[in-house]
Amino acid sequence: MIELHTLRKVPVFADLTEDRLQWLRDNLTEFSVSAGEVLLREGEMTTSLLILLEGELATTRRDDGRDNGERFPAPDVFGTPCVIASIPFPATLTAMRDSRLARLPEGAFRELFMSCGPFGRVVARVMTDWLTALETAGLNRAKLAALGKLAAGLAHELNNPAAALTRALDHMRRELAALEDAALALGCHAVPREVVARLSALTDGKAPDIAMNALQRSKAEARLGDWLATHGVTKPWLAAPVLVTHGITVEDLGPLTGSLDSGQFDAAIGWIAHVLDLRSMTDEAMHGALRISDIVAAMKSYSFMDQAPQQEIDIHDGIDDTLTVMMHEIKRGIDVIRDYDRSLPRIQVYGSELNQVWTRIIENAIEAMNGQGTITIRTRRDADCAVVEIADNGPGIPPDALTHLFEPFFASKQVATAQGQGLGLGLHIAYRIVVNRHGGTIQAQSGPGCTTFRVTLPFDFDMPPAA
Repeated sequence: MIELHTLRKVPVFADLTEDRLQWLRDNLTEFSVSAGEVLLREGEMTTSLLILLEGELATTRRDDGRDNGERFPAPDVFGTPCVIASIPFPATLTAMRDSRLARLPEGAFRELFMSCGPFGRVVARVMTDWLTALETAGLNRAKLAALGKLAAGLAHELNNPAAALTRALDHMRRELAALEDAALALGCHAVPREVVARLSALTDGKAPDIAMNALQRSKAEARLGDWLATHGVTKPWLAAPVLVTHGITVEDLGPLTGSLDSGQFDAAIGWIAHVLDLRSMTDEAMHGALRISDIVAAMKSYSFMDQAPQQEIDIHDGIDDTLTVMMHEIKRGIDVIRDYDRSLPRIQVYGSELNQVWTRIIENAIEAMNGQGTITIRTRRDADCAVVEIADNGPGIPPDALTHLFEPFFASKQVATAQGQGLGLGLHIAYRIVVNRHGGTIQAQSGPGCTTFRVTLPFDFDMPPAA
């Protein structure tokens, strides 16, 4: 028979009175297990509390293809949340060595919980710790999922300018060699110094006719190519497109024919075309490099990398950084209208956390509209608060779901259809950041064709320490 002092060593029973401890012993069923024996499997239902009196147990959980386990020496209890909430056991429970246990049936557990205050308080603390751990794990999974999605989007967004930069540099390497040959050709054909100065002036180029459509451009290239051919240019089909792109016409080149023979003119046109093409490729490479730099800078600003947790910021910068890092989702068919009140003062916030709020609201709006529609972002001042409104013209959120949007772990098929997958958890995170961390409010209004999330942030709030 189990001795009372053995039961009192179990933390959840430590405060029980002598008579309640006696009652507990009378309702326990003692049993033993051998090392390696499985008591409960992951996902299995249990209707009793397991009490480890001697020995050691371990939990293992299959997560992302890897076994993650934890060992528990005696004394300890297992299954409290499962018995209270009637949920499956979250892991596989295995004896690490020969162990002695006791089983408390669900009925006796509930009776003890209801009739014994000290036990009820201990169980309440256990459930609170369990819910906190569960919520923390859920938040971490949500953050990792969001990070993975964001990283994939940024990789895609960076790929285009990176590929353009690589192509431009490869073309520049070949074009540089061609330009060297063209410069040597100028010298070999003894092009006069004063003509070289005129050629250099032409490479400054004129502004091309941006109103020219594809058909007009094609005709202009054909006309210039035919004219170049009649004046001895060896590869007019290569030079003509470059010259037309940079606004050089027959009228610009005509005066050169009176100063140069056919060989000199051919060398001059080749030199001009290669200079202009190389300059164009340089501009393209610079554009790609600047685009990469802008994306990286926006990501650093978005995450507040290498900065203190709290910053005094212009909230518009955070919203714009969020839109930049989400550009891969927005540019597919989303129009963004910014209606900013730039007179809003800077505000002390947890910058990276606040950007998560904008990310979750905007992402839900994009999913609500299936990637096609308009998002309007407005900022304004309301007394001592900054107000940010993010509206979309999607189908709206069902009324019965609207009241539960910011509840922990809330997500239903109905909500997922209306506002995107994983909406409930994401908006609960936004709620905690706005309300708990910044002393603000977050509300949602919705109807067909218009859903608006309104976030208010006080200018003067004594924020809690960084988590």
